[in-house]
Amino acid sequence: MKFLGKIFSRWYIIIGFLIFFYIVFYKIDVSKVLETLSKTNLYLVGLVILLVFSMSLVQPARWNYLKKVQNINYRLKDSFLIYNAGFFFSAITPGHLGDLIKIFYLKKDGHSVGKSLVSVLLDRASDILFLLLVGYVSMYFFAQFFLKYIITITIVGLSVLLFIFIFQRKKFLKIAFQKIILSIIPVKYQKSWHLNYHDFVISIAIYKFKNYFILSLVTIFNWFIYYLSVFLLAKSIGLDNIPFIFLAMSITLATLATLIPISIFGLGTRDASLLFFFSFFGVSPEQTISFSTLYLLMLLITASIGFICWLKKPLRFRS
Repeated sequence: MKFLGKIFSRWYIIIGFLIFFYIVFYKIDVSKVLETLSKTNLYLVGLVILLVFSMSLVQPARWNYLKKVQNINYRLKDSFLIYNAGFFFSAITPGHLGDLIKIFYLKKDGHSVGKSLVSVLLDRASDILFLLLVGYVSMYFFAQFFLKYIITITIVGLSVLLFIFIFQRKKFLKIAFQKIILSIIPVKYQKSWHLNYHDFVISIAIYKFKNYFILSLVTIFNWFIYYLSVFLLAKSIGLDNIPFIFLAMSITLATLATLIPISIFGLGTRDASLLFFFSFFGVSPEQTISFSTLYLLMLLITASIGFICWLKKPLRFRS
């Protein structure tokens, strides 16, 4: 557990909590939040819980498909347990870094780190890429605040594409890519990564256009379920003045904010982001925090599923 211990030892993870407490004590009337929550439509919340559980099935199935392409064969039940255990650690670690624990599960079952990393990386990258694309489009709807970021991201994005096009056959690009991968691997495992880099290159080459197409379709479907659950969550407290598309955009940008490793469960960063975006639609701070509280409940339910999966299939770490 040294890897997770190092994450939790970082002082800056309390920044999100400080933001959250500032909002609670200085920006909202807690009694109004409690009043709003007391009127929550429990039927809609029940539907949200069903949708949350369906996502906890779709995501492991997507990961199981990626592993099968590499001829790493797991029963769907085992993939379900491992994936959701990984989500539990992802939820309680800053920047969702705990998600990498799935690599250790595969390594424990005899697969090299390089080979194990491929399916985990593609699974994670599909979600992040989706968020970045939707987030980039979303910024145009708040262009008066994000114009300089839109310009910067556009220039950087085009530069990266040009860089890849020019150097795609150069050894320099491979070295740079290897350094990027090494930056997300714990120091303890970097030596073994050098030994398994060849496995990674071979495994990533297995995937064809059809595989990426299927991955994209499942990812879009999963995020549609996610946005639908968020929409129903808003409806459950009478938050009807935000159109579905704008709610999805606001949630996407808020989710990207939670990737900044300064909080756990997105406390503070998500609340502050939603207060900003929802203000465009005249939503009161109390309604916003009520919604954010229910959203946190949705995360806690998913994390609870993950914790149960961890208990069913624990991973023992060497001390």
